[in-house]
Amino acid sequence: MTNKSTPSLALAWAVSFRPLRAMQHAFFPILLLIGTLLLSGCSGPPAVQAWEAWADAASLPKEEMNDWVDTKYRFANVDPSYNEGDGPNLCIDEAHFNYHTAGGIYKPFAELLRGDGYRVSQFRSRFTADALANCQILLIANAQAKANTIGFGSPETNWAYPHASALTREEINEIITWVRGGGALFLIADHEPWPAAVSGLALLLGVHMFDGYARATAGEISGQIVFGTIRKEEWREAVRLLEELVDLDLNAQYGHVPDNPGDLAPHPVVDGRNPRESIEWVVTFMGHAFLASDDWKPIMVFGPNAVSIAPLALNFGDTAREDDSLFSAAGWLQGATRKLDQGRIAILGEAAMCTAQFDDLDGEIDAPLIPEGINAPHAPQNAQFCLNVMHWLSGLLDE
Repeated sequence: MTNKSTPSLALAWAVSFRPLRAMQHAFFPILLLIGTLLLSGCSGPPAVQAWEAWADAASLPKEEMNDWVDTKYRFANVDPSYNEGDGPNLCIDEAHFNYHTAGGIYKPFAELLRGDGYRVSQFRSRFTADALANCQILLIANAQAKANTIGFGSPETNWAYPHASALTREEINEIITWVRGGGALFLIADHEPWPAAVSGLALLLGVHMFDGYARATAGEISGQIVFGTIRKEEWREAVRLLEELVDLDLNAQYGHVPDNPGDLAPHPVVDGRNPRESIEWVVTFMGHAFLASDDWKPIMVFGPNAVSIAPLALNFGDTAREDDSLFSAAGWLQGATRKLDQGRIAILGEAAMCTAQFDDLDGEIDAPLIPEGINAPHAPQNAQFCLNVMHWLSGLLDE
């Protein structure tokens, strides 16, 4: 698109439901199938139910992955943590209908980690002691129940409440036992239905996840949330670059410097291993808010005007946005860590912040695509932040 235009507030609000719209095009389920075929995985019995979920998806040319995943993104890592292939084995879960996989939407994140020396492999098994024995770090990103994999965003589809668990009781117990024995768990859950899908595991670990979505303020229309101290001139320049990239006037969504940022709490993840790795601000793209017990060390803390919302429109399609109930999320978290016996756990309440992806501005498959994640000009430190989380999980950073 070459003509510049300012999208309406209604369209801007629709951006916040980007996964719902994308799934209407049946693109991402197919992308997940393609991704799981690309890489070799951890050993263990196949998760037959996960393969069945995508078996009926229509084929999609591999090159169309570039429409949604920024495969050209590269991070200039001047100080890799490990020699190539010598780092810990990171297993990325793909057996629980995951929205983010190593060969799909999280491919840029997987490449970022490989560039830091980590060994990245796909995990295609139920969580058992034998299967987890092959993993030093386990990443579960947006797992979901089979009931929530087909159809999105209206009462006729199955994102309506309540949302089911993606994990069995036995799997939850195996994960916790594995962590206690020295495993490192990286748990990522975006907005609904993904918090509910792992809420049983999270609650036993001391985290209550709100199964809705979060906003910095009730009136925020872009969906982005900033944590930390913003350099205003850098922000404005980043928005200018963003407008040049997509040839659109984005002032309504991104032009204002956010005036209600959350905090980056004192934490080794924020400090990094040296001043070059320290973080001033990170940007998330909605996600959810969670409340953690005192066992957890906060990283990303919501500001005083933050809210959590459970959209009634998922159950009642004609419900206006104004009818949604707003819950204060002030002081709640979108990132935190804890130690559990010999193991470590990190939780993030938003997934796009750690990968390089695109978002269509108006819900059309051929619409201009907006960089969203570590490739976004206004999120220049997100990549280092996500590496820092991995460094903490690996024991390279400590309190």
